[in-house]
This record gives sequence, C-alpha cells and structure tokens, in this order.
Amino acid sequence: MADANDTGGRLAPSSEADRSLLRQLPNLPSGAPQRIGSASVVAEPAYAAASGQTCRALHMTVANSAARHRLACSDGTTWFFVPDVFGSNSSD
Repeated sequence: MADANDTGGRLAPSSEADRSLLRQLPNLPSGAPQRIGSASVVAEPAYAAASGQTCRALHMTVANSAARHRLACSDGTTWFFVPDVFGSNSSD
C-alpha cells in the first residue's frame, strides 16, 4: 500500500520520439496539435498535481493508430512519463 509520500513510478522513454517529446514538452502550446517525429501530439495545459509535481496530459496519434493518452510530469528538473494507474494503455 502506498503512503502519502509516494509520488508514483517513472516510465523510461521507449523511443527517440518519446525522448524528443519529453525535451520539447515544457514549450509545447496547449491544445494545439504538434508534429514530433511520426506522432501528432496534443498537450493539455500544465497543472499542479497533488504529488507536488507539474503534470500534463498528452494525446498522441501515430499514423493511423488509435490515439494514446499519456501523462507526463516534472519534478522541477526533468519531465518523465508516469504509469497509467487505470491500465488503459496496457496493450501499448
């Protein structure tokens, strides 16, 4: 069982496109599709999470694939992906 100080896990980027997205994330406009590698990415506005981190929801589409929804957070130094606690991306 997680305690109140648990900030969750971090997922390592699985591709160069993911690394590029995380590098560009602080400067991406909110709500506007952006091309990053072969993906179209729409980043939601940043918000202060209960964990104390800044987070952004991302909607990503690659070619004709179904949209993927991911969450990225920053600890103030780096951006990283966090696990999907609902398991909706388990087939990715």
